[in-house]
Amino acid sequence: MPTASSGTLVAVLANPPLTDGKRTLRRVTLAAELLGFDNVAVANLFSVPSHRTGAITELGAAEDGWLAARGSLETCLGAGDGVLLAYGATSPSGEARVQFRQQVAWLHHRIAAEDLPIWHVGDGPRHPSRWQRWTYRAHPDVPFTEALRDSLVLVQVDRVWPATRFERASRGGETPLGRANSKAQRVEKVDVQAQVD
Repeated sequence: MPTASSGTLVAVLANPPLTDGKRTLRRVTLAAELLGFDNVAVANLFSVPSHRTGAITELGAAEDGWLAARGSLETCLGAGDGVLLAYGATSPSGEARVQFRQQVAWLHHRIAAEDLPIWHVGDGPRHPSRWQRWTYRAHPDVPFTEALRDSLVLVQVDRVWPATRFERASRGGETPLGRANSKAQRVEKVDVQAQVD
């Protein structure tokens, strides 16, 4: 798979953190470098900050926080050259799940309208805080940077998991949303020196 030669990678995360989010930003920046992007823009599916994404179940029952996030998503997608889906592999429950599914469907429609390439890590839109767990299982005994490079998957917009297939994981396991493009190739090796904690 060819990597981008420049431009901005839009990382779509779940919601803003209550911390500085530096670890997440470092990982997103590393993914952008591995894909050949010069810049990173971060947008969130949901606009209300929380310590953990699990809080979206309570905070996201009404549509306000979801609709408020769309302006930033629109701006970033309009200026982006590629998208990294990294909002997490589990959905909220209850009424927030309905809002989440609508937001993901809207996002996929907007990405398709912009005709942007899409990547995710492994078999789903895992959050950067979970990347090392995935890469350790998928590529044991491989340094994180190399394992992440090998785990970035290009997907087609019509193959990006539809929101209706997104299910909550049980007992900490992760349930994929659908299938990645079966013809997708892994990112070519590039020489990137990065410190990731």
